[in-house]
Amino acid sequence: MHILVTGGVGFIGTNLIKKLLKDGHHVTSLDNYSTGKYENEIDHKNVEYYDCHINDGDWHLERSYDIVFHLAAIARIQPSFEHPEKYIDTNFNGTYKIVQYCTKKNIPLVYAGSSSHHSGKFSNPYTFSKDMGEEIIQLYQKHFGLRSSTARFYNVYGPYQLTEGGYTTLIGRWLSNIERQMPCEIYGDGTKKRFYPC
Repeated sequence: MHILVTGGVGFIGTNLIKKLLKDGHHVTSLDNYSTGKYENEIDHKNVEYYDCHINDGDWHLERSYDIVFHLAAIARIQPSFEHPEKYIDTNFNGTYKIVQYCTKKNIPLVYAGSSSHHSGKFSNPYTFSKDMGEEIIQLYQKHFGLRSSTARFYNVYGPYQLTEGGYTTLIGRWLSNIERQMPCEIYGDGTKKRFYPC
């Protein structure tokens, strides 16, 4: 199959592309490299990389795919309070463009939802933008024949994860601290628990 992965040089996208290539598929990656890394590109004859924002230009007009994995998004809650418009533009408007494309071409869509969904839509701009992406998908499923599934990722970590910067998750930050022989900061009194399955 020929598969489009948005956010293909990010942590999850890179791992997904490696698996898809191993299974014999041809993959196109669309990423603006804002948090993804050029070094995550895989040198393989069956993968193409495009440095492009999902809202930019008409990248999609002449192409068709067997399935789209839509992972591209601006992540993390705290930074979303500083620039909510960027989150809404990418996470909602960008998703809407992908939804319209998949509906028009009758391409199945797998959407990367957010575990923050359970904290309530209006708890922060990030969650709001991701939830609005889910809702436009539901609308197009109900009224326009979109074939789609939503996957929620909880506490993901592993190869290619970010280990520094404002978009780093807890495990990535702690791994970086351990490597630099720095303490791993725990907020609060240390009694809260969170499950990180292997």
